[in-house]
Amino acid sequence: MNQLNLVGRIVREIDIKELGDGKVVLNNTLAVKRKFKNEKGQPADFIPIVAWGQVAKLIQIYCEKGDLVGLTGHIQSRSYQNKEEETVFVVEMLVNEVDFLQGRRSTPSSSIEEMEQSTLY
Repeated sequence: MNQLNLVGRIVREIDIKELGDGKVVLNNTLAVKRKFKNEKGQPADFIPIVAWGQVAKLIQIYCEKGDLVGLTGHIQSRSYQNKEEETVFVVEMLVNEVDFLQGRRSTPSSSIEEMEQSTLY
């Protein structure tokens, strides 16, 4: 079974990319605190996250940098060739669901209604 649930804070400003054919993707990082503290304080793990489609749009509408969210999804690994033709391996969380753990940002009501009427997947 490959299921992952994380609670953490969004590290960067929200930016989604349109890939054509109506597809959109969000790439960001989630800072997840560790339970233990060391002499430097409470460290965090920084987990790359990827969300597609309506989930990406919901995150863009309701979240901003620093917001606390709960994410459900799974781990995926992939590789690609960089400009130097080296193979780069990536492990990231593919987000299927998002729970907003802070109050809503103010957004135009038409955007909210449009998102709520559409499916999440």
